[in-house]
Amino acid sequence: MARYRFFFSLLAILYATNLSSQENIVPVEASETWANNQHQPEKLMDAIGLKEGMTIADIGAGRGRMTVFFSIRVGRKGKVYANEISETSLEYLKERCKRNNMNNVTTILGRVDNPLLPAGEVDIAFMLMTYHHLDKPVDMMKNTIPCLKKDGVLVVVEHDPERSGETGSEVTSLEKLTREANEAGFEIRNINRELLDRDNIYFLKVKL
Repeated sequence: MARYRFFFSLLAILYATNLSSQENIVPVEASETWANNQHQPEKLMDAIGLKEGMTIADIGAGRGRMTVFFSIRVGRKGKVYANEISETSLEYLKERCKRNNMNNVTTILGRVDNPLLPAGEVDIAFMLMTYHHLDKPVDMMKNTIPCLKKDGVLVVVEHDPERSGETGSEVTSLEKLTREANEAGFEIRNINRELLDRDNIYFLKVKL
């Protein structure tokens, strides 16, 4: 009888361990593999300082490629605001989060000039390859300020024209971002040029 109790206890431990490990598996879709290899989400989250319990706004979340990573990282005590102007993408993301029991994600339909995020709640407002798509970048950044906590930061990840060798609308120069950030009320405090091959990670704080 003792052997049976030991056997069933061991099964229970293995089952619980398996459930715990499944909770930490990020539901990556096949179409996202190439982009994730380029941006290394886990290392990127480390670089921007995202930790359990934080609140992050994924501005331009699309279908949730980064949102699902953020959801796992911040955990049950944290929160993710997934912002989009595309209703179709946002509906897909809602279903994706529901399907994967990601209850810490709130979707927000924004405008081209305003992410419409809740005031004073966000530790990190994040844009990954979104900035160069903005129709009104100055207004968008300006209207991001109210959502940030006192020590909150806006993180912008964009192709560097010099490092990527690319030109045109798919890149953002340091000069352009600096100029528009200053106009919106931000200043660039730090730039990570080491993590990603073609992209810079810009850390922006509200000007005092």
